[in-house]
Amino acid sequence: MPFTTRITIASLLTGALAGCVVAPPSMGDLKAAREACNRDYPARLGNYLPHARCVNAAIESYALPAARHPDLIRLQAEIRASLSEKIDHRRLSVQAGERRMAEADRLVAAAQHDREAGNEKAASRRIAAIEQMLK
Repeated sequence: MPFTTRITIASLLTGALAGCVVAPPSMGDLKAAREACNRDYPARLGNYLPHARCVNAAIESYALPAARHPDLIRLQAEIRASLSEKIDHRRLSVQAGERRMAEADRLVAAAQHDREAGNEKAASRRIAAIEQMLK
């Protein structure tokens, strides 16, 4: 087979394979997935943990692949599930759970900022505070 024919075939195959690559998920997909979680699991006792699992799965699929600090995102997901389980079992009020989740969100954001600034010591303190929330 002539060299130019082989190059042409290789180019066509490369182009065809490139068309098969899945585009990275957009944040719009995450938003739609979270909206679906809200629709499928409305806020009421018994739905908080399934809702948290749904949201965590959406984050795992859409946000985690591009996350700079996936360990912090996963820790945040653990907190979400833990607090939701406590709410469903009436060991924690909805309002208290929302406050604790907001605090976890703030700590995660601060730890991310600390890491970006190269301040691992401060990030470690914040991570320890988040982990303490799991106990």
